[in-house]
Amino acid sequence: MPSQNGITIASAAVPPILSPKALSPALFLTLLVVTVAGCGDAAPSADSHASRPTTPPAPSTTTSTAPATGAAATVPVPSGPSVSPPASVTSNCSTDVSSALRTWFKSLPAGQTVVVPSGACYLVNEGIRLHDPQRLTIYGGTFRTTSVSGTAHQKGDPVFTVVGGSGLTLEAMAISGPNRGGYHPTLAFAGGIELEGTADATIRAVTISNTFGDGITLAPLRAGADHNSGTILAPVSAATIENVTIDGVGRQGVTFASVAGATLSDIAIEHTGLDTFDFEADQWNEGATDVTIDGCTATGGALFLANGGNGGGGATHDITVEHCTMTEPEGGSAVLVQRKTGARGKKLRGPFTLLDDTLLCGASDYVACLQLTGGDVAVTDSTIQFPAGTVHEAVYHLGGGSQATFENDVVTGYGQAGHVSRRSTVHVTGGQWIPAGQRANNG
Repeated sequence: MPSQNGITIASAAVPPILSPKALSPALFLTLLVVTVAGCGDAAPSADSHASRPTTPPAPSTTTSTAPATGAAATVPVPSGPSVSPPASVTSNCSTDVSSALRTWFKSLPAGQTVVVPSGACYLVNEGIRLHDPQRLTIYGGTFRTTSVSGTAHQKGDPVFTVVGGSGLTLEAMAISGPNRGGYHPTLAFAGGIELEGTADATIRAVTISNTFGDGITLAPLRAGADHNSGTILAPVSAATIENVTIDGVGRQGVTFASVAGATLSDIAIEHTGLDTFDFEADQWNEGATDVTIDGCTATGGALFLANGGNGGGGATHDITVEHCTMTEPEGGSAVLVQRKTGARGKKLRGPFTLLDDTLLCGASDYVACLQLTGGDVAVTDSTIQFPAGTVHEAVYHLGGGSQATFENDVVTGYGQAGHVSRRSTVHVTGGQWIPAGQRANNG
């Protein structure tokens, strides 16, 4: 197996860090198996790594992904016995009924189904806090907040906060706030739905719009009288989120702070103030594991997929994002994995697996489309596109011992393939890599 200046090349393919200038106009990158390791932080020169492909371009087997329909799905009214909020609770959004609804929900027995009357709208500026709900189903209704007050210490309240509990279902409802756009730090926690250590929860056919905080937050149940200590009692577990639309929220579309198992499907997220999906943690032993996002559409926002925060490397792993489409570039990077400097141990965050996705990268001189520090990311059967223009950013930038794998992807319009630190590696198999200014050669 030949080796050129620290780069091991199998099957005599063109290495992925090859500069476009080293190729003739008719030649593009057909990548069979390429491993890049120990290249240093700067991109190696093109001249030292040129190697012509010995086989014709491999046809792409990536498939198109239908846009997510989100909350457009119809969910039938639950069968069986049910109750509705009492008529004494104002249902035209003219008076704040947060306290009245909290008291009424607290009075319900385990296993209760609540069917909200058609057209009912509840103003809940103080939010609805459900403590330890057991097999509670809430179907229908509009729940609205008009509150624009917050401080540096009290950054607003979610419309629904669920503290512990098991078997909760929220479905066929609309949640809305007064945010006219952008991120507002003093109202960062005024989100749509926050689950705190809840088990087996289902959020289905729900629209969340214009809240100041996250659309949905999956957070831990913490100890202490106020559930705000540094001791984690339980993560959110076995959550199901499907047919959900999140539009115009001020922070993240969905935050995965403390999760042990979650399945998301048919999710449409538009115009978030920050990131579409954010895997963040507040402390070293907190993170997300066994999460699958299958089918999503993302429009606007800062980053499509971000993993930062204070969690240790091993606290976040086994994350799969598949059949998702970015409809427009967000920030410079589509994927950011940033292990905390000085984090305990040297475990990588991940693996993160992106399968049959469409990633639209930005135009930046400073970051790459996949920006990884201490991360393990695999991209398979996906499309990675860069915008036309004068700035063509790199596909990847790897540091902190990161590992990146690309398999059978179509990558078009990039400036250079990327930068790899000494302890990081890139592995590329199959697919088509077409730099900016060149066309595919199907001969």
